[in-house]
Amino acid sequence: MPASPCKYQSTNRRPPIGQVFDILLYIQWKQRGKGTSQEEAIYMGNGKRLAINLISNLLAFTIQFGVNLFLTPYIINSLGSEAYSFIPLTNNIIGYITIINVAFYSMTGRFVSVALNQGNTKQANIYFNSSTAANCALTIFLLIPSTLLILYVNKILIIPDNLFKDVQITFFFSLLSMNISMALASFGAVYFVKNRVDLSARRNIEGNIIRVVLLVSLFIVFQPKIYFINATMFVVTLYSCGANLYYTKKMMPEIILNRKYVRKSAIKTLLSSGIWNSVNELSTVLLTTLDLLLANLLAGSLASGNYSVAKTVPNFVQSIISVLIAVFVPQLTIYFAQHKKKEMLHNISFSVKLIGAFTAIPVGFLLAAGQDFFHLWVPTQNANLLHGLSILTLIPLAITSCTSIINNVFTVTNNLKVPSLVLLFFGIINTLAVIILMKCTPLGIWAIPAVALVTGIGRSFFFAPMYAAHCLHTGRKTFYPSIIRGISCTIVMTIITFVYGAFLPTNNWIALILCGIVCAILSSLINLKIIFTNSERTYIYNIFKNKIKSYLHK
Repeated sequence: MPASPCKYQSTNRRPPIGQVFDILLYIQWKQRGKGTSQEEAIYMGNGKRLAINLISNLLAFTIQFGVNLFLTPYIINSLGSEAYSFIPLTNNIIGYITIINVAFYSMTGRFVSVALNQGNTKQANIYFNSSTAANCALTIFLLIPSTLLILYVNKILIIPDNLFKDVQITFFFSLLSMNISMALASFGAVYFVKNRVDLSARRNIEGNIIRVVLLVSLFIVFQPKIYFINATMFVVTLYSCGANLYYTKKMMPEIILNRKYVRKSAIKTLLSSGIWNSVNELSTVLLTTLDLLLANLLAGSLASGNYSVAKTVPNFVQSIISVLIAVFVPQLTIYFAQHKKKEMLHNISFSVKLIGAFTAIPVGFLLAAGQDFFHLWVPTQNANLLHGLSILTLIPLAITSCTSIINNVFTVTNNLKVPSLVLLFFGIINTLAVIILMKCTPLGIWAIPAVALVTGIGRSFFFAPMYAAHCLHTGRKTFYPSIIRGISCTIVMTIITFVYGAFLPTNNWIALILCGIVCAILSSLINLKIIFTNSERTYIYNIFKNKIKSYLHK
């Protein structure tokens, strides 16, 4: 699902274009060679701020991961997988609606930040107010379609009679949250503009705590209902938007709401710059989030429930990858801006292998021990079915994780049009193929992850590396050795976990966790030896050594 506008940049990191802007300012300062002590303090502070932001984001992600990991089986056991399927399905449909809004709020922070850093407060107010006006207008426009969707949701989805009212209320809370978030989306840019993403991460942590307390209380006091989840998220949305309003007033007092600053030209600029983000969101919907809707319409609510559960953990793994990528993109931008092609290529190669090694641990573990995991995690569900569906989802993830950093080359080199159109092409092919196979073959729900596997490998293994090489004016096969090594990390982890499970039990949580720890250590040591070069191993070793030293000397 696309990020909620109220939680601006929900990945909790500056988008690549914002990182480019910051880094170019830094390079310009360095090249002058005569920075003042005040300037030096500013850039030293930026480095410290980056560390704080990264740590805060990782902490927020860890807490959110833990909350979802423990809440999901609790919700499924209380409601059943069929009812549970309408929760992610509702969120996905809301994501479809907000695609056009992405074009506005995804670029607001960038333009406001540039204007303020250039000392042009008036222009910053023009972009902020124009974006707010566009968001509010879009919100008003969507009120009637939102109302119709709530009233006639059973005409769109296959809903059991006993769940119809609950699903209606679920959509009511989700659409109400969407409209409030959309109208106030511009205020979420404050964390990006002021480089205080740690505050956004803190709000996410607090929001998750509020969500857990409210949800568990509702489930204990009342008969469990699926709309409890979306009702608690509505409360979190109100809290997040309130925090955004507070911090905008506190940290950006120069930004004021005034109709005189609204400009059609500014709206056009925001739309023209952010339209490719909307295209990418549409492609992502076709590739990854439309599947639950197709499952519901073509296979029924029970099948879509099973598929939504099977996708839960792979989605968590994808979130981990997003956090890791945020660490490497800024350095790529520095090398590109300094025309250090050799260093940039080496950095990409190292990043591909390192992300592959990290991703291999959860992916390889679930490929080999997933059946025991699902049996323990959701004991009331069919563990064999869930494991089979998750395997088809995890295999392409082992490949796409290794090429995910390569996708950022398109942003760094400002070559976005072709990748966006290619991604859209694969999204359309993916959707059409799923519909045809589900209607004309006995594959049923299995068609969705099977087609996603093929299209995922196609775009990630064949298109992305070659076009990235083209953008950097290097050989088409430049990135493939690193990608293959990164993928092999998952193979190593899978084999080790499979062998471990063949000789030792993994049928309880303690045994399964022990299996994960032992296999992760063994596979990491093997991958470190055979995947990385001597200099890369030394670099990784020094990172851990310095971290341990700094911790011991505290």
